[in-house]
Amino acid sequence: MKAIGKLGLIAFVFWTSTTNILAQNTVQHIFGGHFLDVHEDRMEKNVLISVQNGRIIALTRNPDLSKYDDFIDLSEYTLLPGLIDCHTHLTDPSFDKTKDVYELPIASYGILGAKYAKQTLQAGFTTVRDVGADFYVDIALRDAINKNWIEGPRMYVSGKAITMTGGHGVWANWMAPQFRLEPNPGNPVDGALEVRKRARTLIKNGVNLLKINATGGFGTSNSIPGAASFTIEEMKAAVEEANKRGIKVAAHSHGADGIKNAVKAGVNSIEHGTFLDHEAVDLIKEHNVFLVMDLLAAYVSLMEMNEDISDKGITKNNQELYEDFAEKFGFAYKQGVKMAFGSDASIYEHGRNAEQFKLMRDAGMKPIDILKSVTINAAELIGIEKNTGSIDVGKWADIIGVKGNPLDDIQVLENVDFVMKEGIIYKSK
Repeated sequence: MKAIGKLGLIAFVFWTSTTNILAQNTVQHIFGGHFLDVHEDRMEKNVLISVQNGRIIALTRNPDLSKYDDFIDLSEYTLLPGLIDCHTHLTDPSFDKTKDVYELPIASYGILGAKYAKQTLQAGFTTVRDVGADFYVDIALRDAINKNWIEGPRMYVSGKAITMTGGHGVWANWMAPQFRLEPNPGNPVDGALEVRKRARTLIKNGVNLLKINATGGFGTSNSIPGAASFTIEEMKAAVEEANKRGIKVAAHSHGADGIKNAVKAGVNSIEHGTFLDHEAVDLIKEHNVFLVMDLLAAYVSLMEMNEDISDKGITKNNQELYEDFAEKFGFAYKQGVKMAFGSDASIYEHGRNAEQFKLMRDAGMKPIDILKSVTINAAELIGIEKNTGSIDVGKWADIIGVKGNPLDDIQVLENVDFVMKEGIIYKSK
């Protein structure tokens, strides 16, 4: 028996990418002192995970380690499935107020995206659903990661969200009527026919899902987050096009009316849900739609940055609005709504994603359900639950390791020491 200790593991991490890829053909063994079973809602002890060609080929409880020539010794760690964030913007530097998007060449978004993608992977997030990027840089970033040009999480991308004239995400919404930005990177469209054509264009250009803005938003001038935007018929056009190709639709929805319209149109997830009401919660449950509420982005924007929302048609102050949002999160959870983890990475610095777990706990969610939201629930929302979301034989070897028990202290996930994605180790301490 030969356990690979700390120094050996660090050496392993610094192998060349070629060596790492070649190693996929050999069987790797990872021994964890604790192991989270997200199916059975329990922590197990002493599990050996065997990996080959990027997938888990065996799980051995209480193994006789003397039978194994080599294994990675993580006996002091808790092993969990790689985390999944269902609402990121990996090419977006919005958190960094020193960067003006009107001054950046298109290539800058890809360069920044490569940096932010690595930070996200290092934080333990092996998969993301990236729901909004300009100039198709999310597709380029996804493909660069898939080709092993750069390090980053597995990405499922939407391209630029579909929005209406004057809607959330339109560039230069602050310009006087005599000026126009042509072409507008926000790609605004109006009417079912234009929405349908825009959806087809996005699909043709390689997106994995569609995103449509059902309401206004906080980050766009002259946009009211609580106000509905597209009609049900307009959004149905996007849903129909997505259904033809077997992909899903996420709806940016802050206001209750927009949430209800989006659900009636047939979307698969509601993003944000800031002003949802009881009727909206009931409708979401009835249609089996996922709810993705970004507590961390709201906390950072409203509480840490204290951003001015006086022009957003909201009577509450920042603290009152955040507390109301957290209360709505807790209410939806208690009502049994299907919830997937999404943090709106870009409002805060990329890599801080796990800080949302504490906020979810404080809003009333149990630690095991927080962990399910960021693993098996998130995988189901994306449509990859057969490949990831849990540590099971046949699934991708997406595995992270932390010191401590996240069921006792969810904040241990803010310090991930070990990250493996599809059998390749990207981080070890």
